[in-house]
Amino acid sequence: MKFQLPRGMRDLEPEDFELLERIRSNFLEVTKIFGFKLMEPSPIELLSTLEAKSGPTISDEIYYFKDKAGRELGLRFDLTVGLTRFVASRRDLQLPIKLCSFSSMWRYDEPQYGRYRWFYQWDAEIFGSKSIEADAEIIELTNMIFDKLGLKNCIIEIGNRKVVEEYVRREMKTNDERLILDALRALDKVKKKTIQQIIDEYANKGINESIMNKIIEFANLRGKPDDIINSLREQGIQNLDDLIRLTESLDTRGMKNVLLSMGIVRGLDYYDGIVFEVFDEKNIDIGALAGGGRFDSLPAVFDRPDLAATGVAGGVERIAIALSKIGKVKSEELSLIYVAYANKDFIKPAIRLASELRKNGIRVEYDLSGKNLKKQMEVASSLNAKYVLILAPREYSQKKIVAKDMINGTETQIGIDEIASFLKANV
Repeated sequence: MKFQLPRGMRDLEPEDFELLERIRSNFLEVTKIFGFKLMEPSPIELLSTLEAKSGPTISDEIYYFKDKAGRELGLRFDLTVGLTRFVASRRDLQLPIKLCSFSSMWRYDEPQYGRYRWFYQWDAEIFGSKSIEADAEIIELTNMIFDKLGLKNCIIEIGNRKVVEEYVRREMKTNDERLILDALRALDKVKKKTIQQIIDEYANKGINESIMNKIIEFANLRGKPDDIINSLREQGIQNLDDLIRLTESLDTRGMKNVLLSMGIVRGLDYYDGIVFEVFDEKNIDIGALAGGGRFDSLPAVFDRPDLAATGVAGGVERIAIALSKIGKVKSEELSLIYVAYANKDFIKPAIRLASELRKNGIRVEYDLSGKNLKKQMEVASSLNAKYVLILAPREYSQKKIVAKDMINGTETQIGIDEIASFLKANV
């Protein structure tokens, strides 16, 4: 019998988890600077909560089940729904409120490059502010997270659902919300399918080829903010105030890696204003590393139409791939000190020394299986130890320990009481 993982799952090996923790620590550092409070919404929700905005078809895309009491439940597929449910249920919270989270979630998607059925995301949301400055704050936060991680080639592509909807309504000459939403969904597929595939798919839904070609052409508007805003004005678009004020705010914040793109509409139905996605310009094939926008309509689903909301979520696995592409996988770590002993009589003193050094914040390893000194030295070398501290009969009787520098091979005799201060000064 083979004990295999379910499809779309994986084990996070030490190297994977180390990188995940580095992404997490950078995320937490930046969100703290911006005044966000860390929390984690429940990983299990009532299925009705998950269906509240996405509809009953969401059950085809998630893990759901009945508990022993027959309640229909589902594993969360993102953090936004849970955070919104939480804030909507707490009328005692002082608004606006900034919340963030970093955790794992589950989707029953087709596994592919950089996408698993169990995965991690980071998330930051601002609830209770309709100001465009809240959107700018989220985008600046996002940019700083990637800058902190060392991904210096990221570009942020910004769109506005209201602008695209205005154009779609005008060209289609309709107020049919179903058709308009279908057109937006079609735009969200432009990077995933050929234009002809999209035309054929949506012709069956009532959008003719000439109209779809115009909408796709509009979605290809992408460039520097001033150029795109001028182009939109020339096309008679009216809903430009948010884009103008947002780009002015981002410019004030010193952000130069911003483009406007009418093809950014975001796939989830609850976005209803400013939307954006982040790409690594050198590795576009990875896909969006993060995305977000304004979703004022989602709190309304949870009986809080008064609760404006904007936020962002980042895909940890894709970010890890982007970091690996530029060789930023390994984080700096404490130099390793290896405590070796000449024979079994020195095992206890070696353990005592290792324990004392660890209490001083020094990273220490020693042999747990009774290897001879030669084998211990080989292990220390394989672990890239900077120093090996050797407990040997003659030196130890003089209350000294041999410190061998594993880089240049030199040996120094150090007093036992001086070991910690010696290492702190030299590692």
